[in-house]
Amino acid sequence: MSDSTRSRTTPLIVSVCYVRHAVSEPQACARFVSDVFGLQQVADQNGEYAFRSDDRYRTVSLSSDQGDGASVGIEVWDEAVLQEIGERLREHSFAVRTANPDECRRRYVCSALLAEDASGNRIDLVTRPTRSGRRYFPPRDAGIVGFQGIGLRSTDHVRDLAFWRVLGAEVTDWVGDIAYLRIDNLHHRIALYPSRRNGLLYAAFEVEALDQIMQNSYFMQENQVKIIQGPGRQAASGQIFLHVEGPDGLILSYVTGIAEVSDKPRPPRQFPLTAKSLCNWGSENKGVPELSARA
Repeated sequence: MSDSTRSRTTPLIVSVCYVRHAVSEPQACARFVSDVFGLQQVADQNGEYAFRSDDRYRTVSLSSDQGDGASVGIEVWDEAVLQEIGERLREHSFAVRTANPDECRRRYVCSALLAEDASGNRIDLVTRPTRSGRRYFPPRDAGIVGFQGIGLRSTDHVRDLAFWRVLGAEVTDWVGDIAYLRIDNLHHRIALYPSRRNGLLYAAFEVEALDQIMQNSYFMQENQVKIIQGPGRQAASGQIFLHVEGPDGLILSYVTGIAEVSDKPRPPRQFPLTAKSLCNWGSENKGVPELSARA
């Protein structure tokens, strides 16, 4: 199948399917993710604390392993596409290697290529991530219905964009040099934030509606959890958000109301890097440079 034929029939990548985050206080972070934020904890295996947010077997894993314990999982259409993507990444001089069976077992996937973008963010390109046969049942009714997407810190913005474009992602809109990337019919699943360091900025989880954003905001205030920003609304995507911070600087987000992208193509829009572009409701960011309007 030619590239042009595939682009008209099947995507290269399907979803952002998990995050594996390295933390220095895994037990404290695990309690926050489960009891406070509201994800369902599943059996601890391989020294990791794992959590569900939907019908997938796991979408968040926490580990103290700074080496193999941090990555973002991107689901690829099939094995043939996985190999094609690997060849393309190597042609563009990105680091990529085939995961061994143990690494695939730890990620609960059938096969994987372990890659790095130009910033050094670890990206797992995986096929057939495991689904759970049991319904998602969280310990707290936070209204979470699924894993929505991620924000990544980028120290080499041009090359990082090239990396994601090899995977078939497209820039929907810009806020300054912040790039919102789409891989399906939603405005974005991935956001790249210029930064002085790499790593996961936040993981975002969709909730049912605005009511759940507000309820979670009140819950966090009552339990003295730091709210980084929100409730707020992105100007470009229309997405309503609430960013909260747990132990070890772990940032998780509740989101809802993101715009869908029309089938009619349009060029990316440019928004200025101002507070109103980042939140047109006027909520202020507290202490995270990447989420601030700065020159």
